[in-house]
Amino acid sequence: MQHRLQRARRGPGPLVLIALLLTSTGVLAHDPGLSSLEVNITSLSTSAILSMSAVDVNVLVTGSGTDAERALDELARSAVQISVDGRVLPLTAAHIELDDKGAKVRLSFAGGAGRKARVSVSSEVPRRLARGHRELVVVTVDGVSASERMLDADNRALAVDVAASPSTAGKASSFVSLGIRHILSGYDHLVFLAGLILAARTVRELLVALTAFTAAHSLSLALVVAGGVHAPPSIVEPLIAASIAWVGIENLLRDRSGSRWWVVFGFGLVHGFGFAGALLELGFGTSASGVAVALLSFNIGVEAGQIAAAAVMLPIAWVIRARPSWQARLMPACSLMITIAGSYWLVARLW
Repeated sequence: MQHRLQRARRGPGPLVLIALLLTSTGVLAHDPGLSSLEVNITSLSTSAILSMSAVDVNVLVTGSGTDAERALDELARSAVQISVDGRVLPLTAAHIELDDKGAKVRLSFAGGAGRKARVSVSSEVPRRLARGHRELVVVTVDGVSASERMLDADNRALAVDVAASPSTAGKASSFVSLGIRHILSGYDHLVFLAGLILAARTVRELLVALTAFTAAHSLSLALVVAGGVHAPPSIVEPLIAASIAWVGIENLLRDRSGSRWWVVFGFGLVHGFGFAGALLELGFGTSASGVAVALLSFNIGVEAGQIAAAAVMLPIAWVIRARPSWQARLMPACSLMITIAGSYWLVARLW
C-alpha cells in the first residue's frame, strides 16, 4: 500500500512538467517575429528603412495603446539611432507606409560618413516587440553592402568600418548561429520533433524522419534562392501547426509508428519556405550570392540545432521506453498534449 501511495505521488510529476512546458509555449509561437533595418550611407546623407510585418505592427499597437501610425513614428524616433565617429546623427524626417501586409518607415538623418568613418547602428526594436524578435540590419555605403547582421534583444548594436570590406565568413557564421537559435527558440518545431521521437521505435526510423526534414528544408531554400518561389505566412504557419497536431493524433491512434517521412517532408518544406520567404520579403541581400550564403548558412544552423535538441530528447524517450509502466501512461499523455498544442496553434493562426 505504501509503495502504491509513493508511486501515486510521483506519477503526476512528469505530466505536470510537460503540461507546463506546452502551456508556456502557447504564448511563444513558431516565429517570434522578424523585422529589417536597411541603412544607406553616402558622404552627404544617411537614410534607413525599417520594415515590419503586420503581425509585429499589431504587437506594437497592442503594447503602446495608440494607433499604428503614431506607434510606428514613436518607435522609429526613439528606437533607431545612427552614429558616425561617436556623433549621433539627428533624425530629420520619418515617413510611414502602412498596409495590410505590414509597414515601412523611411527615416532621414542629417549628415553622412567619410570613407574612413566608423558607423554605429543601434536598434531597440527587438526589445520593444515580442520576446525572441530578431532584426536584420543591412548597411550599405554608396550602394555597396558593407555589413549585414541579425540583432535581438540582447545584441542591439552594429559597428561598421566604412572602408572595410564585408567578410563572407563572418556573415555565414552569424546566420549559422541564427539558425541554431531559431530551432531552439522555435517551440512548435521542438514539439513536432518530440512527437517524432515518441513515435520512432528505432534509431533508424528517427534518422529517416530527420533526413526527410533536412531534404525538404534544403529543397525549399533552393527553390526560394534559384526559383523565386514564395509561400505566404498565412498558409505556411497554419500548415506547420496542423502537422504538429497530425503527428500527435497519429501517435495516439496507430499501434506502430510506420513510415511518416512524407509528413516530415511536408513540414520541412513549409518551414523552409516560411523563413526564407520572410528574409526576401524584407529585402535581404544585395546579390544572389549574398542571399545564397545567408540562407544556406541558416540551413546548416537549423540542422545543428535540430541534432542538439534530439540529443537531449532521445535519452529521455529511451528511459521512458525502458519502463513499461511509464511508457503505457506517459506516451499517450505526451501525444495528447502534442495534439492539443498543435490544435491550439492552428486555431490561433487561422483566427
